[in-house]
Amino acid sequence: MSTSEHQHWLAPYQVRHGVRAVIKGEVQLDRDEILHHLRGYLEYRHREELYCQLRAPLRMNCLLQLDRSQALDFRNKTVPVYLLTGNAEMTALSGLLLMVLHNYLYRRWFRPYRSNIECGQFVAKVVLTIDQPDTKDEDSAVDLAMRMHTMINTRLDSIKAPQFYTTRPLFRAIAIVIPGQSYYTCGLVSRIATMPVLLVLTGEHEGLSAPISFDSIADRTETVTIGGKEAVRTNLETAVDFVMFLEKREESAFGPQPDPIASTDASALGDWTGEWIYENVQLMANQLGWDDEPLVGPSSQGADTDKYPDWTGQGAHTDAVL
Repeated sequence: MSTSEHQHWLAPYQVRHGVRAVIKGEVQLDRDEILHHLRGYLEYRHREELYCQLRAPLRMNCLLQLDRSQALDFRNKTVPVYLLTGNAEMTALSGLLLMVLHNYLYRRWFRPYRSNIECGQFVAKVVLTIDQPDTKDEDSAVDLAMRMHTMINTRLDSIKAPQFYTTRPLFRAIAIVIPGQSYYTCGLVSRIATMPVLLVLTGEHEGLSAPISFDSIADRTETVTIGGKEAVRTNLETAVDFVMFLEKREESAFGPQPDPIASTDASALGDWTGEWIYENVQLMANQLGWDDEPLVGPSSQGADTDKYPDWTGQGAHTDAVL
């Protein structure tokens, strides 16, 4: 098997010139090759940032003391996923589950080349506190998750968000809760799609296009009331698909948030950095032979899927090695 066949993520121009030469801007590429390369770079950065967020430890008291940078990790996310350890004996498995959960969520939600990924957009923010109290059953699990939910949203409300970063209404309205009892063996972790979870309505509904109803997944769920909250027992696959359905519903009603054109326009400068979101990407493009005209976003409109029907580039490479 040739190197290019084995490394299926390589685009034709990467095979031709070498990956390092392309990344270092030592070669000249065609326009469509540049746009494909830039999208791959942004996919890689998006995945890397999500992974780093996942590995950053949080303590319970940190939830009320998030700094501006930490708060950004919660912005533009569709749903919180509260990962509970159950008790100290199961804490070790939570670290393994984190990586498996990240890959599952990403591959379920992400569409190569086409997902809007600017400004940290993602389907979920996984919340795992390393000093959380024990939870022995569903009641205590939901109680702890809702306490964390209140702490997080209270803190987010106290911090001014940069332009194009918001706490999404769905993030406030619904949560996925994974009790520690759902993954007490490695076998359960490996079968993550069927892992038992709870979908919990928090009671918040401001900003939604319509109330949330579980009717569309009634055949795959069991309705319960836990701690006064309406919820359903289901598996992770059903829960994530339902959240993505709600995500599309809200996007149909209000348009994509943040606005993919406005948030990537050359006039949209970052509140913190004072730089355009594509500042570094523009420099990369120019090195590779771009004509210096400002890039027009979003990157989801850049790659030509007729010329690149298979997923290749830095984003595909990152997915292959995680």
